[in-house]
Formats: sequence, C-alpha cells, structure tokens
Amino acid sequence: MNLIETLRIVILNLLANKFKVFLTSLGIFVGTITIIMVIAIGKGGEEQVLNQFKGLSAETVYVNLNYEKLSDSDSTKIERLTKEHVEQIMNESNTLNGLSINNSSHKEVSFGKENDYISVSAVDDDYARVSNLEIEEGVQFSEEDQEYGRNVVVLGGNVAKKFYGTPGSAIGETIKIENNMYKVIGTLIPKGDGIQGLNPDDTIFLPYDVGQKVIGDNGFPRIIGLSNDIDNIEKTKKEILSTLDYVLEDSSYYVIEDAGSRIDAALSSAKTMNYLLISVGTIVFVVGGIGIMNVLFLSVRERTKEIGILKALGSHNKDILIQFILESAIISCIGGMAGVITSSLVFPILNVVNVSAIDTIEGRIIAFMFALVTGTLFGIYPAYKASQLKPIEALLVE
Repeated sequence: MNLIETLRIVILNLLANKFKVFLTSLGIFVGTITIIMVIAIGKGGEEQVLNQFKGLSAETVYVNLNYEKLSDSDSTKIERLTKEHVEQIMNESNTLNGLSINNSSHKEVSFGKENDYISVSAVDDDYARVSNLEIEEGVQFSEEDQEYGRNVVVLGGNVAKKFYGTPGSAIGETIKIENNMYKVIGTLIPKGDGIQGLNPDDTIFLPYDVGQKVIGDNGFPRIIGLSNDIDNIEKTKKEILSTLDYVLEDSSYYVIEDAGSRIDAALSSAKTMNYLLISVGTIVFVVGGIGIMNVLFLSVRERTKEIGILKALGSHNKDILIQFILESAIISCIGGMAGVITSSLVFPILNVVNVSAIDTIEGRIIAFMFALVTGTLFGIYPAYKASQLKPIEALLVE
C-alpha cells in the first residue's frame, strides 16, 4: 500500500469519527495554548527585569545595610554612613568614577489640597549622574542649593504626573512636607527602575542636608558608586570595603553589591519561574498524549476486522503502523493548530489582569512542534500493537 492510499484511508476514518477526533485533540489543544502562554509569560517576565534595570550601568555598586545582621542588633547603635565617609572612600579609590550618598523614608506630603504618603530621598550633588537620572522639566539641584540648604525639591515622573498632570505644570509649585514648604524646581524623566527598594519615578528628592532633617533618624543612608570599568567591579568593591573597615567601628553591618550580580540574579529567578511554567505545560501535554493513546487503543479494538481485511488484501505490518501513526499525528496537528489560533484570544485577557506576556512566533512554533511530537510519540505504541495483529485472528474477532 502506497503512502497516498494510506493517507486517504486515514482521512476517511477521521472524517467518519469527527466527534471522537474532537475529544481526542482537546488535550493537545489545551497543552498548546498552555505552552504558548508559558513562553509568552516567561518572555514578558524577562523583559520586565531588563526594563527594570535598563537605566542602570553594569558598573554600579551599592553599599547597603546588612538587614540579616540588623535583625539581631539594636539599630540605634549602628553607625550611619555620612558624606564624610563618601569623601574618604572617593579619595582613597583608584577605580571609582563617582560616588553618591542618599537616604530615604516615607513622609506625608501636601500638594495643595491633596495629601499622600510618598517616598522622600535626601541626595547629594552626584546623585543624578551616578543613578542615571535625567531632568525632563526644570533643573537639578545646584551647588548653592546643597551648600545653603535651600528648601527645593525635584519630583519623580509619576509624582509630577499624578498631582500636576504634566511635568511642566509642576515647576514653580510649592509642596508641604510635614511642617515645611518646598519649591519644585525640576521633574525627572520616568525611568521605571525600582531597584534597591527605591523607585525614582515615585520619589521626591531633596538636597541632602535638607532631606536629612526631614527624615531624621528613621533611615539608614546608603552609598551608590560607579566603577570606571566593568572589569574593575571587584577591585572597586574591595577598595570601598577597605575604607569602611577602618572608618566604621563595625563595617559588617554593611554589604557591598554590584548591579550586574543583581541583574543576573533577577534574570535567573525569571528563568526559574519560566522552567516551572514549562513543566506545568509539559504535564498538560502528557495528559493529552495519554488521551490520544487511549483513544487509539480503543480504535484498534473497534477496527480489528478492518485491520484483518487490510492484511488479507496484502497490507504489511509497516502499512498498518504508518496508518495509525498518521492518525495520531493528524489529530495532534488539529489540536496544535487550533491551540495556536485560539491563543490569540487569550492575550487580551492577560493584559486585562496586568500579566506581562510577549507573544512570539517562536513560541507558537515551539508549542505546535511540541504538540505534534507529543501526540505522535504517544500514538506509536497503539500503532505497533495494531500492526502486530494476525490476519486470521483479526478477522475472527466478533
């Protein structure tokens, strides 16, 4: 029996059992959609991580409080970082391109008649360059603003938009933080970076000494620096630690990290979640494949006489094997194609529930190939059993 004749028989059998084909392909259909969604969500997660860090230089290093040690200590006894420490570190380092100190806390802020609790951050002269923050409207703090402790602020992009509609409308306005008034002199370009617990888009920035008076003893200042080369990151961290070891009574209360390792860690977490989701999708496919195998076993039993007749007319074992494998492959194709087409309807739902997902051609191709391979593999054993039936025994089955 040639391949065309075998294919014709397969199609006739499938057309004669449309409802059975529909039910059999459901598992593959669901599995295909699942794999497409899993890949899309995984891509979306990785994209979110990259967007979160896109404004950061890989040469960025941080000196942060060691919160693991803080949990066992009296926070009032921990020595805080100061501008003098920043100056000392900068003077002793050979690999730093810039160093900045900042301190943050949440305070009640009044924008005219509107009040809200917002993150306020005390920053020094170099904060914008080191943190890669750019002005959208207005100006940054001047040396005089820092030196004379002027009551001026720069607003994050989201803050300006929320309370003034446009960044330009915020310039020149006055806000109240606790009991003092501050003039808005600038707004920042939205960055979308929430690294290290501070999202600049949702923050109000003040000159360092002014901001320290607002924050008081609640916060722990941290230091952000820029190494002069990505290859010098480890050397920069050692230089900073070396200075802290003798300027602080106990430098173990602080940890030094770099942006690159945090990016890698975040991407690794996103990929781990992606693998977990793919595992779930694979399980769905296996269930669908088992469904195909069970249906084909029933089909073999129902069509035993048909197999006996085909063998009596000269069909070989491989012809029967190919026939049933083709049936399995076509059913898988039907389920896979239906899943690929229907998946387009699911993405708008993900957008409504704010799940980040990126639809890709690669994801659809992978899901379809997965469907085809899974369904075909699970059809091999029933096809083999059908091919091994003996003509006489098959014809005598009632």
